[in-house]
Amino acid sequence: MHPGLKVATAYSLPSYQLGFCGPQEVRSKELLLDFANGKRVDLEKVEEALRQFEAPYPYFKLIAKSNGLDDPFAEEVVKAMWVGNSLLENVRAQDLRKLVTTDFVRPGLLSLNEAQERARKIPDGAVPHHSFHVLILGPVAGRVDLKGPLLDLCRVGWGRVVEIKTKKSKVENLKIKCRPLILGKKMKLGAETEKEISWNKKIVPQVKVGDWVSFHWSEVGEVLTAEDVVNLEYYTKKTIDLVNGQSK
Repeated sequence: MHPGLKVATAYSLPSYQLGFCGPQEVRSKELLLDFANGKRVDLEKVEEALRQFEAPYPYFKLIAKSNGLDDPFAEEVVKAMWVGNSLLENVRAQDLRKLVTTDFVRPGLLSLNEAQERARKIPDGAVPHHSFHVLILGPVAGRVDLKGPLLDLCRVGWGRVVEIKTKKSKVENLKIKCRPLILGKKMKLGAETEKEISWNKKIVPQVKVGDWVSFHWSEVGEVLTAEDVVNLEYYTKKTIDLVNGQSK
């Protein structure tokens, strides 16, 4: 089992199933769903499918290269992008700008002019965390217009489980306490509130009341460690601070 592929798939599936990213062939969707649900599949084909995700894979490559690592799907690399960890500190903003004007320029993504304009706006201190892509760079595949409430749905959030709403199916709902993204003159995380999210027990088998979980498009990504929670909050707030700095 390749844990990095598991993490990459779990976080990618919610937006993928909405049609916002990734390869749209039926066989790729079935493959990743089968893999996420614990079925035996060809891992090389899983890698091949995940390489076709327009944004995550270039970020994985940049994080790996910046840290002298060979495998862009190493678990620590994948977690750096989706959750955040110290690997992000070794990625230079100038390399992030270069990524935007190379990897994101092709038919179906950005024009060179659009990519160069977005790259110029990337502030020093930016890192290839998922919150950067959502809140600073913006979508590159043109399949979703991320504005207003959609920004909070797309960013990876975190919360503590307070109730499990049992159903007789593989998908249940969790009630969590979390901090929503508040938009206004200044972007910020709001006061703690309750939210219901979807939990696929095949993808994330063990969740209990009191656990911290991440979520993407209101679906559980994984159970978080204490360090994960600190990292996800730190890099999300770092991105928000950069956004607010741009709006001065």
